Amino acid sequence: MTGAWAHLLPPGEVYSPASGGSLGTVAAELTREHARHGRATVIVADRAGEHLPSGVRLLPYDSPGETLGERERREDDEAAARGGRREHYARFVRPAVEALPPEFGGPVVLHNAVAAVPELRRLRPRARVCLYLHADMFRSFPPAERARVVAEADLVVCVSRFVAERFLDGTGLPLSAVAVVHNGHDPARFHPAARRSGDVPVVLFAGRLAPEKGPMALINACLELARAGARFRLRVVGNAGLCASSAPDRFERQVKRRASLLGDRVEFSPFVDRAAIGGVYREADVLCVPSLCEDASPLVLTEGMASGLACLASARGGVPEVGRNAVRYFDYRRPGDLARQLGRLLHEPALRAELGRRALRRGRELTWETRYRSLWSRLTEPAR
Repeated sequence: MTGAWAHLLPPGEVYSPASGGSLGTVAAELTREHARHGRATVIVADRAGEHLPSGVRLLPYDSPGETLGERERREDDEAAARGGRREHYARFVRPAVEALPPEFGGPVVLHNAVAAVPELRRLRPRARVCLYLHADMFRSFPPAERARVVAEADLVVCVSRFVAERFLDGTGLPLSAVAVVHNGHDPARFHPAARRSGDVPVVLFAGRLAPEKGPMALINACLELARAGARFRLRVVGNAGLCASSAPDRFERQVKRRASLLGDRVEFSPFVDRAAIGGVYREADVLCVPSLCEDASPLVLTEGMASGLACLASARGGVPEVGRNAVRYFDYRRPGDLARQLGRLLHEPALRAELGRRALRRGRELTWETRYRSLWSRLTEPAR
């Protein structure tokens, strides 16, 4: 397969162009761009997942489970600290690596699978190894081990400078040792509305209903604004599991109980797949990304900017480098700042319009086509 590459997804991750999860979405969008250039994709994924592998070759593997046990992790950590191999993880990931044909010689993109790099290098020596890091998850690995991984891989990609700096912390390696490729969007699906009718601003939250994503903080800010007489409607799109079949968990039920105090100002849409989510953005005026965690490169922010929305976000993780001056930021450490900043956007149409114009300009720089070209050019450089 000329120009073929493979994406290896860890256990528990689903390959689906309709997925709400970031990892599966990134793999699907890069695959779509790869196909537009006449190149084939192989997807290596856990057989237990509900994948939608249209247009790709799916190589399923039988996962031994989503995680290692506590004893296995401890023994692997001790071995890595001594400079040795993570033997338990090697056995854990081996079914996925062995699903690839032995002769496969194209790039293999390992998503969030740091410890799989040595095993892939050992079992499939002809492949070009690309480690793709979507989050700050691996600083518990000793710096020497992270440095070895960078040396063993042909390319390490981080979805933000924030992730790159955290991964390289303590290794002595320069930032140039990895590639930073922010997440993108598909302009065919994410673009501004021709016009917005109605004089009541619509505030949108889109994403997983989890404590770290900050939906409760947004609900509380909206309650404060409602008591002060602000006119708005809040639309919350998403659920705990980011798929249509997910049952509400305890936190999702708490969010909905709290939001019920807003009465008819709030609307919940449990799940909207990626084919339709662009229309949801176009029905809104303000996108709020109130993360309480160090979000690496939120897809929702990139998509909101591409849709020309006034964007308000927590200045954490990789968010400021993705949004730059196209986004208004609130200080999550200052009580009431989210409500104050959101209140300004609701009361000042001119400010919303200016932020929308900035967002659209920034969004045009972050298409999946530009992301793909940057990645593919690095992957096809001569071997070092």
